[in-house]
Amino acid sequence: MVSAHRPLLQILLGPTLERWFPPENVAFAFGSGGTYLSTACGLLSCWAAFYLAIHGFYHVVVPLVVRYHAYKYPKAPTSLVPPPLVDNMVQVAHAAFPLYVTVPMLTDVFMSKGWAKTCYGIEDCGGWVPTVLGCVGYFAFLEVLIFLDHYFLLHKLDIGKRIGQHAQHHVFKYADQLNAYSGYAFSPQDGWSQGMALALGTLVVRVPAPFVYTMEILTGLWTIYIHTDVTPLPWPFMGCDYHYIHHRYNWYNFGYMTITMDTLFRTVKHPKNKSWNKGNALQLARGELPMPEEEMRRSAAMTKAILTKRGAKTPNELMRCEDQQDATDVQTQEPTPHEGRPLRRKTSNVRATEIH
Repeated sequence: MVSAHRPLLQILLGPTLERWFPPENVAFAFGSGGTYLSTACGLLSCWAAFYLAIHGFYHVVVPLVVRYHAYKYPKAPTSLVPPPLVDNMVQVAHAAFPLYVTVPMLTDVFMSKGWAKTCYGIEDCGGWVPTVLGCVGYFAFLEVLIFLDHYFLLHKLDIGKRIGQHAQHHVFKYADQLNAYSGYAFSPQDGWSQGMALALGTLVVRVPAPFVYTMEILTGLWTIYIHTDVTPLPWPFMGCDYHYIHHRYNWYNFGYMTITMDTLFRTVKHPKNKSWNKGNALQLARGELPMPEEEMRRSAAMTKAILTKRGAKTPNELMRCEDQQDATDVQTQEPTPHEGRPLRRKTSNVRATEIH
């Protein structure tokens, strides 16, 4: 039975550093020295390590994804995002990174202080069955909490919208405004509130620590993937095609990695590219069909507003202006019997065929 958890940096770097420095000095620097000063040093070193790591991850993985899509789908809208808009996304992401990295830092704090219910191996977790159930329970916790945060706090509650500023992420609305870079372009408190489920889950679910670290890494990759819109996944995953609908129409597909919670809350909207629901969404996403001219015009106007800050003092105002423009364009779409609330607006006949 493992009785204590050393800080992650001490686990990863401790054996190497202890070749040159006394073990007690290494333990002190990484936060397990048993004093308040050691704890402060550990927090600082942990935050700094994750801050460097997220910069490395962002500036290596994201460009590779963008270049791959540009090579494989050169005409896809996700490959045609204007470079100045990409620069804006990078600036927004950089401003958010200092707060983002407190999520894995807090996860490590919860574990090293003994507050988390994590276990550290099959035997420590009680065998294979409790281990698997712990992983399933932790994933279910993430699905529920991230949906509730995203749907209720960031989209429905006025106080959540004001504090979270989720609109700063939703100004990237059209297909040629979304790529891997946009996946991290949140206001700091917005991305932090959604990510905190990863840390909080360790306090309530007995889950293997390696699975927690795995989910933190997968969440970073998933955030990139769902903003690319060229590689759908099978049921029940909330793939990039579902997340495009969330950005374009705002009131659908709030879930984490599956459509489970959206199905329960009747907020799911399925893209028309499934075997049972054929349509042209995938062809549009991959550039096999041209992006509608009206969408291109409105995307260009919105991109200009984002970059010049004209016509909108805040992201919320910018989104309100866009919603008002939506309202003037088209008729109400009829609801379908197997899905949630109907679309109140659509922007063009071509793009409306993407959802069902």
